[in-house]
Amino acid sequence: MDLISKTEKYRVVEFNPEDLGSLRLNTAAKGVIDFIGPDVMGRSMKINGPAFSAYYESNLIAVAGINLLWKGVGEAWVMFGCDPRNHFMFIHRTVVRYLNRLSEDLKLERVQAVVKANHWAGIEWVDRMGFDFEGEMRAYFNGETYLRYAKIFKRRK
Repeated sequence: MDLISKTEKYRVVEFNPEDLGSLRLNTAAKGVIDFIGPDVMGRSMKINGPAFSAYYESNLIAVAGINLLWKGVGEAWVMFGCDPRNHFMFIHRTVVRYLNRLSEDLKLERVQAVVKANHWAGIEWVDRMGFDFEGEMRAYFNGETYLRYAKIFKRRK
């Protein structure tokens, strides 16, 4: 699956587990990676489904992908570098494009996502991408509450 695209200053390439070490993470994302372990998490992101890294000039600004859970179902994930607001429109368009393309190529009927309950920007973003709220997951990670969202793709049988 070809994930490579390029504009004048932006480029998208296939995810490499070593990219996690290059991403200037916010405190919350860094905590998740430190808890799981960067090597374990990077390998997991690489082997559990398609993933990509987005760059602005030579700076890694985001990594994202879909973990394949079982036939027809995947879980979308994204990690931003510090202060993604400067690149949000590029990241948003790229994630939406690949989400739709990968769900088609992989014949996914359902893509789900998890957002921390008090992460208002993340909640607004999954809503903008067409995900529907499904429920609250209390004590999901590190004792904190997260929210489950899903996007259903109608496929011809």
